[in-house]
Amino acid sequence: MNKFTLLLNQKEIKECITDQEIFNTVDEVFRGHGVGKIIMPAKITLNMESFNIDSWLNAMPAYVSYLDAAGIKWAGGFIHNPKKGLPYVMATIILNDSETGYPLSIMDGIHITNIRTGAAAALSAKYLANKDSKVVCFIGAGMQSKTTLENLYPHFDIKEVRISDINPEAMESFKTEMEKELDIKVVITDSNKEAAKGADIIYTATQADEPLLMNDWIKKGATVVTLGSYQELDEEFTLNADKILVDDWAQCSHRGELSKLAEKGLITKNSIYGEIGYVAAGKKVGRESKDERILVVPIGLGSHDVAVASKVYKRALEKGIGTKYNFWG
Repeated sequence: MNKFTLLLNQKEIKECITDQEIFNTVDEVFRGHGVGKIIMPAKITLNMESFNIDSWLNAMPAYVSYLDAAGIKWAGGFIHNPKKGLPYVMATIILNDSETGYPLSIMDGIHITNIRTGAAAALSAKYLANKDSKVVCFIGAGMQSKTTLENLYPHFDIKEVRISDINPEAMESFKTEMEKELDIKVVITDSNKEAAKGADIIYTATQADEPLLMNDWIKKGATVVTLGSYQELDEEFTLNADKILVDDWAQCSHRGELSKLAEKGLITKNSIYGEIGYVAAGKKVGRESKDERILVVPIGLGSHDVAVASKVYKRALEKGIGTKYNFWG
């Protein structure tokens, strides 16, 4: 076993894995959950609001057996970071030897988080949206929406993308970047309602903790994927969706879109049609009708981060990339 810890920065990570490889890894990890090849306790959240610190951090451990990859991501959202020239999401991933606990690698987690989140969101639609979906709505014009569209684009014949955000500059940036990169039509809208009505696939990816998407804006056959850390949807839709799927019920019951409803007892495990991994693995049927309105809540799996990081680590060793560090001198 190597007697050093490999330190990897974001640039080095990008040299070791492509976005497509991350997408494929996220797909295989979903299937791994479906066939019981992964151990992943629910994430633990450190919320510092009670001390007037408007931020949070999640501890996200996992073991991916088929890669023999054990590790943890320590990541959070820091709403004031952009004003300080820092990204909203801050993340670090630690990989450990599964037998000894030796720290094999410590690496940046921001790039992996951004790409794997977009991949998971796109796969949610690939598994569950109508195959002829053509109009996609994004409420929130940040990084998550961009990486989601990049991952979604190859899998659907998208004719129009609609964007809504409280920040006009963010919408303009989204439109400029996505139209140039994907050669796709992006429409800036004046409201969430205008963006959502008639859309086949709807994503919410904001920092809001209030309903941004109302039930009567969502057409028959639509697939709604919510990516925020809090509640972004009208309760009427959530409680009346034909199917609700989650990436992990233990996590979704205490964080994200469903947590408030779970606390009130309005949503229980029995309300959930299933976890995404079972659909990915072919153990559960996904969409059964073109008219079903389906809600998908992928709150984020630490197993995705650990699996991607494991592949990055192995590739870095092969390429001789990174900085070797010994914590014991």
